[in-house]
Amino acid sequence: MTSRLSRRRVLSGLGALSAGIAGALPRTARASDFYQGKTLTVIVGFAPGGGVDTTARMVARHLVRFIPGQPGLVIQNMEGAAGLIAANHVSRRVAPDGLTLAVPGRSWFVEGIVKNPSATYDPTQFAFIGSPGAVNSMVWVRASTGIKSFDDLKSSPKTLSFGSLGSTTPTALIPAMLAGHGAPIKLIFGYVSTARVLLALEQGEIDAVFTVEDSFARRQDLIKQKLVIPILQNKPTLPGVPLVRDVLPASDLPLLTLALALENFGLPLVGPPGIPPDRIALLRKAFVDMCDDKDYRAEAARINQPIGGPLEGGQLETMIKDLAAGATPDIVAAYRRLGAGKQ
Repeated sequence: MTSRLSRRRVLSGLGALSAGIAGALPRTARASDFYQGKTLTVIVGFAPGGGVDTTARMVARHLVRFIPGQPGLVIQNMEGAAGLIAANHVSRRVAPDGLTLAVPGRSWFVEGIVKNPSATYDPTQFAFIGSPGAVNSMVWVRASTGIKSFDDLKSSPKTLSFGSLGSTTPTALIPAMLAGHGAPIKLIFGYVSTARVLLALEQGEIDAVFTVEDSFARRQDLIKQKLVIPILQNKPTLPGVPLVRDVLPASDLPLLTLALALENFGLPLVGPPGIPPDRIALLRKAFVDMCDDKDYRAEAARINQPIGGPLEGGQLETMIKDLAAGATPDIVAAYRRLGAGKQ
């Protein structure tokens, strides 16, 4: 009796499993076949030539090789407001079919969390596909200024001009925090891409910039010729260069964490809210497979992109929800004051 009952349970379980697989196969097949003969559009929130654009184009170009059906590719630059214009567009005007993805930039999701009036989206609702990995930001100064260390900057009789992509981006927030504690820094706004900031740096229009390492992907000459030097960093990658958190008071660390959240996220590839789950899963798998590819890794290494530690979409989804949950009203208020030029 017991043996017969056990056999029934096994057969019943196998039948249910077979039915489940049979039911799943058509949907999987549809997801796998969806991109055949179609074109994937990737919107980039910055102008051509900068770090965001360079990385986004590299990722998109390699990603389509790993998407079943190998769709065609179109890159669309939609610059402005440090990625907010692109993020707003994707959240409100893009069909959630998985045919349009975006790399809005580095700080757009933080602007959504702190409810910037210009950010008409909830970043936790985007479909996060993946990110090459965490990055490191540094203060870079023109060698011609004579500044060779952060101590030199603090004691400089001259005010140094820092180029910025916008008042609520880390290119402005971190220099503003340093200025609030005595560093002689003046922010210069009006730049729409890191490429233009670096050109201004090269030409002596500005003295310094706070930006991620891969901003120099196409301007390695500035570093190799020692036209610019790093004097402060957020992650301990360069020996002898102090950390941002060590030159600011401990009371500023919660605000610093929010301002530099972009480093932990890297440069996320996202889609609009509402993409079918099976299509999201397909795109996430393609992203992970791409990051293991030797050709992708070789090109990423050439442009100083992180390799070996990609962030999968599901991981990013958890991270953005945690970041939103930790953004208390007091921290958000401090962030807004800083972005408005107030300490």
